[in-house]
Amino acid sequence: MGDTKETFERFDSLIARHRALIDRLCIRYSDNDAELCNDYRQDCYCSLWHHLPSLKENANYFQERSWVAWHCRSVFSHHYNRNKKHQFIPLTKEIADTVVDSDNNEARDTIEALASTLTPHERRALMLIADGYCAEDLAEELGIKHRSAVILRHRIIDKLRNNETQ
Repeated sequence: MGDTKETFERFDSLIARHRALIDRLCIRYSDNDAELCNDYRQDCYCSLWHHLPSLKENANYFQERSWVAWHCRSVFSHHYNRNKKHQFIPLTKEIADTVVDSDNNEARDTIEALASTLTPHERRALMLIADGYCAEDLAEELGIKHRSAVILRHRIIDKLRNNETQ
């Protein structure tokens, strides 16, 4: 989008008309966390600026309002999905004793039987996951990209589930 005077004026007038809506949405989705609300507001403004060319020139007030709300909710959704992480906690000796009787190797045998279909690379990754490694740490330890570590973790879980049902 060309950064012309008209573009800036269009953006400023759009924000002026819908500032209250943006603020209400940011407050609602931030659960009254002032810092998060400010971050959301900034991200909403950036998203609206970025997508401004997709807003029809002749859109009426309600079409604009829906468009603004849509892009703001998209910001909140992306923020939520980026920050949603599973927490893998390593088993300590104390926790392991409560999960499985130390004299009973049934759980270890079950895991080893299920992991028999895994490649050595996948077995190593499974052991790291069991030790509580997150995707970032897993990627660093295995020397792969973060996205590859996430995909590897999902493939291991799928293989274990498939092996369990057979």
